[in-house]
Amino acid sequence: NRVFVLGLLATFIGLVGIGVPIVKGSNLLDYSDWSAVYPAGISIGILSFGAQNVVPTLLRYLDNDPMRTRQAILFGSLLPLLLYTIWEAVFLGIVDPANALDGKKMEVVSLLGQSGGTAVSDLVEIFSICAIGSSMAGAAVSL
Repeated sequence: NRVFVLGLLATFIGLVGIGVPIVKGSNLLDYSDWSAVYPAGISIGILSFGAQNVVPTLLRYLDNDPMRTRQAILFGSLLPLLLYTIWEAVFLGIVDPANALDGKKMEVVSLLGQSGGTAVSDLVEIFSICAIGSSMAGAAVSL
C-alpha cells in the first residue's frame, strides 16, 4: 500500500507542478457562487463518515494506543483535505469560469496537457492505477 500511496503523492505533485504555472488568480478570486455548495455539498460531508469502519483495524494496527490512533485519524483526515484544496485551487484556477456558465466541458486534463504535453496523460494514468490499488489495499486491510 505504501508504494501506491507514494505513487499517488509523486503523480499528484507532478500534476500540480504542471498546473500551478498556468493558474489564473482571476479565475479563483473574481467568481464565486457559494449557493452552489449548499445543499449539494452536504453529500460530501455525509460520505466522509464512510471510512469509520477502519477505526477498529487502525486501533489494532497501532497496538491499541488511543493517542496514536487519534493522531492517525486527525492526520489522515487533514492530509486529504489539504490535497483536495490544492487540487481544487489548481482546477478552478485553470478552467475559465465562463465555460462553466455556458455549459461547456471543463477538461482540466486537456488544459494541463497544453502545458505539460503527454506527461500529463501518463501522470493521470499512473495516479488512477495507484488510487485504485491503494483503495483496494485499504479495503482489504480493514476487513
